[in-house]
Amino acid sequence: MLSARSLSGNFSLPLCLFPRIGYNQRVIDRIEELETAFSSFEPSTADGRTRERRLERMERLLSFLGNPERAYRTYHVAGSKGKGSTAAYLAALITGTGRKCGLYTSPHLFTVRERFTISGAFFPDRFYIDVCNEMLEAVSSFTLPPELGPEKPTVFEMYTAFGYMLFKESGCTDAVIETGLGGRLDATNTIRSDAVFITPIEMEHQDVLGPTIKAIATEKAGIITSSAPVFTSFQKEEAGEVFRNRSALMGAPLFPLEDHLGAFRAETTKEGEKASFTIDGMPFSLTLSMSTKAMAYNAALALLGASKLSLLSSEGLRLMEKMQLPGRFERRIIDKHLVVIDTAHTKISAANSAEAFRKISGNAPVLILALVSGKDEDGIIRSLLPHFSSVIITKPSSYRKSDPSRLAERARSLFPDKDIRLIENPDTALDSALALPSDILITGSFYLAGEMERLRKEYEP
Repeated sequence: MLSARSLSGNFSLPLCLFPRIGYNQRVIDRIEELETAFSSFEPSTADGRTRERRLERMERLLSFLGNPERAYRTYHVAGSKGKGSTAAYLAALITGTGRKCGLYTSPHLFTVRERFTISGAFFPDRFYIDVCNEMLEAVSSFTLPPELGPEKPTVFEMYTAFGYMLFKESGCTDAVIETGLGGRLDATNTIRSDAVFITPIEMEHQDVLGPTIKAIATEKAGIITSSAPVFTSFQKEEAGEVFRNRSALMGAPLFPLEDHLGAFRAETTKEGEKASFTIDGMPFSLTLSMSTKAMAYNAALALLGASKLSLLSSEGLRLMEKMQLPGRFERRIIDKHLVVIDTAHTKISAANSAEAFRKISGNAPVLILALVSGKDEDGIIRSLLPHFSSVIITKPSSYRKSDPSRLAERARSLFPDKDIRLIENPDTALDSALALPSDILITGSFYLAGEMERLRKEYEP
């Protein structure tokens, strides 16, 4: 698990950053200030002009910072669902070969440090602070021209550059980079990737990425670059066609998972997701800490890439089995309750989550559900509610648009015989669930569990 407990007490890293620019005052002194240090920058949900000029904006910022992203090999991961876990599995496999591998993912659930890790652990607090201070001091004298949008970088641009700097200054040999929204115009699409991984494409962010699977796949395919091998998971036909055409255009060898995966089996157990399959005839048998069949497919995609890139090792397989990201079917015992946190916010992922939870939970389980606006509410409700005796609808976060009252009304109309309660405060919702003698699944919005103080405090410094 990536948590404060992951830190090693004897971690030592060099700090050889660019010279100080501008003032000499330190910006932050405590790790608690790390996230707020970025809050003065432009919101990442900026206007269309900023998005369309994103790559030029990011290229200028990275050039100003000395192009830290060029200091190591990079592997780029995009997709609609599962890209974070796929990236984490790949980073574990690379670490297992003895290399020093950074991992950049988004968003974060409990602490901003989740976005920037190395070899399966957080960096030391002081290293985050020192690199952040150097970066903020440098950027204080950096501005972008008016034709590129806001003169200061956005929050996501700053996060991305910060990750690249952390990886360079820690001496990483490799880094696995997960895209944010899309791919073609994503701030991360400024790396010169050594390999590309694309997880399944679903309908998502249609207002930004387009109204069809083909349009969304086209945005994701923008990370495919000349000659770098491309590894794709199972795709709808229209998405697969986009990736085939883009790979051919760029002269990039394409490795669809369905062409190499055989004898696939996955079963959720109390020990984890037991998965077995072959990659080009090579057998694998794993017990993954992160459960659901989808996680087994994500592991298979990472292993396909590792096998073709000569990154396989017994140690890498061991590290991959142990990998646990916050909020990805994460299991905890709280007051003798089994509590599972899973960020399932599509119809398919909700069904996978419910199926996996049912296999490990006891009688009369409780569901805590919150969704941000714009999700397939009916599909998610129908996938989840049949499996739970009690349902608590709550609010995902204070800064994400949602309508829990309407969600509760819709749930009651679809399942009038269910015990469905509306408790808008997430902390109170968790306390109410813990008062029942039942296992608990917390799911829906990615941001939900991060709003629960009892869960969050375990990740705080």
